[in-house]
Amino acid sequence: MLRIERGASRRGAKGIALPATPPVKVAAPIPAPQSPTVRFTLPDRLHSPPVATLKSTPTTSPPVRKPETSAQLPDSSPIRNPLRTNALTPPSLVFQGVYLYQGDETSARARLTGIYPLSPNAIVGGTVDVVTGRAFSDSPNQGFNVNELYVALSPRELPGLRFVVGQLDLTSYFDRNSFAKDGASQFFNSVFQTNPALSATGITSRPGALVNLSLGDNLEAKAAVFSSARGLGDFSLDAFAGEVGVRGGNLIVRGTYSTARDAGSNSGFDEIFSFNRGNNEFGLQRGDREEAYGVNAEYFIPNIRLGLFGRYGHYNNQALDRGGDTYSFGLTLLDLFTSNDRLGIGYGQGLSNSTLRRREDRDNPTVLEVFYDFRVVSGLRLGVSVQSRNDFSETIAGVRLRTEFDLLPRFRTPD
Repeated sequence: MLRIERGASRRGAKGIALPATPPVKVAAPIPAPQSPTVRFTLPDRLHSPPVATLKSTPTTSPPVRKPETSAQLPDSSPIRNPLRTNALTPPSLVFQGVYLYQGDETSARARLTGIYPLSPNAIVGGTVDVVTGRAFSDSPNQGFNVNELYVALSPRELPGLRFVVGQLDLTSYFDRNSFAKDGASQFFNSVFQTNPALSATGITSRPGALVNLSLGDNLEAKAAVFSSARGLGDFSLDAFAGEVGVRGGNLIVRGTYSTARDAGSNSGFDEIFSFNRGNNEFGLQRGDREEAYGVNAEYFIPNIRLGLFGRYGHYNNQALDRGGDTYSFGLTLLDLFTSNDRLGIGYGQGLSNSTLRRREDRDNPTVLEVFYDFRVVSGLRLGVSVQSRNDFSETIAGVRLRTEFDLLPRFRTPD
């Protein structure tokens, strides 16, 4: 709005000529706010960051951010970790090591992630893992794995449109959540990571292609075609996933659908393996068509550094005409005792068919988890967790160590 400064009063002493009304002074227009590189002020954005932004030239140094703004972000946020920013970011090579012990199970993962910009509109990237144990829903296969190896493109004229092709970690694109997603820094239990219903239908590392369309800051759609099998020897574009995300204020809601064929991973709800198919065959079989849908919501209250989350998922095996349900909800407090710490409380249920569960008199696969994660020194975090499982019939404790640092010395060490 233009501010008009009124001219001086025309009333003067008698017999004295009044000066002419001075010209109207127009204040300098206030420039409209520019769309920042990071669109959302929430701890996580609605969409995966575009390959290129509206900026035509890279900046020489990262923008200065207020400490209180940075402190409310989880380590996986693109603001803190430049790994997933955009193609204008210089090349990066980040090492992450995680050790997790819970109950009587030990899991560990060494991960190396790199990106290299080919131009402001194209990047290549990849992630390799060495994994033991089953604690990480985004790394289900043990041993050495190429988790990602992709090329991402964004048309110069349409910076909100992105294409990605190659070996894709689909958990990075679908069912994202700022407070319940990353098993290396948030909840220990996999129920609070990627939606178990979606994980059962191939939302993990798969070869395929993805398109991501961001319509402003408040609406995003993405779709992917991929192979149900991880190996290239069985490659076939026989699976699909789609998601729509909507943001309103500090609330983000995502709806996801996925369908694939079982590739021999024996994924499904807990009771599926007791289902009699006839001919002395039980449970799901390789090639069964599976589908799932999920709803994912998060809400952030910045004044008290509080994040709320909730998930629901339904899985269906079309060959068996049987399905299961999963849900979870909880909260996370950020910067509670020290800078960059987080305290989370969550309750959820693994993928389960309630009818079959009651018929077999099984425990409900529920979990109540309380975890606390904090930074010991720069590049090293320690987490502890207590979980009550299976209708509160079993209680276990856990501990987690995580280190992360950029192998290229010009970057700072991630928090």
